[in-house]
Amino acid sequence: MTKVVQIGCGKMSLYTMRYVMEKGGKIIAGFDINPDILGKDINVILGGTKKYKANIYHVNELEEKLKELKPDVAIVTTMSLFRDCYDVLMTCAKCGVNAITTCEEAFYPMNSSPKMTKAIDKVAKKNNCTITGSGYQDVSW
Repeated sequence: MTKVVQIGCGKMSLYTMRYVMEKGGKIIAGFDINPDILGKDINVILGGTKKYKANIYHVNELEEKLKELKPDVAIVTTMSLFRDCYDVLMTCAKCGVNAITTCEEAFYPMNSSPKMTKAIDKVAKKNNCTITGSGYQDVSW
C-alpha cells in the first residue's frame, strides 16, 4: 500500500485525497497552515465521521514528520507559483520523498524558475526521489 501525505488540505485536496483512498493508497498525514483544521483527522475535512487516524499538522512540522512517517509520496496542492512551493518541494527532496504538485508553474519550471528547479533536482537525485509538477492546467477545463 502506498503511504501518502497531503500538503495543503484545502479545496483541491478533497479531490486528491479521495482519489488516493479510492485507488487503495493510505493517507498517513496532512499539512496545512489553516488553524481551523490543524489537529483534525483527515476524514473530518472530507466530511466523514469515522476517524481515519491521519492528523493534520502545521506545515512547519513537515520535515520532522516526513522523517518520522517515511511516506512514499507527497501530494502538494498549495500555491500556483513555483517560488511559493519551493520550500515544501525542497523539504520533500531533502527527505527523499517523491512529490507531485498541482502548482501551475511546476508543470515546466525551467522556464520561470531555472535556478530553483536545478537546486531541487540536484537534491532529489541525491536522495533518490522524484519531484514533479502535474500543474492545474486551464486546458483541463
